[in-house]
Amino acid sequence: MGKKTKLSIVAFVIFVIGGIIMFSLNQKRAQTEAQQIRQELMALYLVNHYEGIHRIEFTSFEQNTLTGTWTSNATVNDKVFVTFSIRKLLAEDEIGFGQHISQSKNNELVEKSNPSDIKEISIIKDLNIIY
Repeated sequence: MGKKTKLSIVAFVIFVIGGIIMFSLNQKRAQTEAQQIRQELMALYLVNHYEGIHRIEFTSFEQNTLTGTWTSNATVNDKVFVTFSIRKLLAEDEIGFGQHISQSKNNELVEKSNPSDIKEISIIKDLNIIY
């Protein structure tokens, strides 16, 4: 085997390894972006349906691959523990929500009598979201 052939094989192997690394990095970034989109939908649901939402800290986020449901736990305003589930991306009607009142030491969120219809999380000035 000649010197040029060996160099070509080494260059090809390096190229393939680099491609694999780039693919995995892009896939990870895409998953992170999809997760953030879903968490913003959950935050919008809270802001539109409950009073006095100032801080949301997401503590877990996972997908059930069997059902396709995304589930996330969060702490709202540092005192109310909640769980969300989303069955279909970008559909508010598919968001499930539950408060863990006993874990929250009887603190609970107050539901709005007339839900708002905010569509963009970025327009809410006093909301702090921790992903």
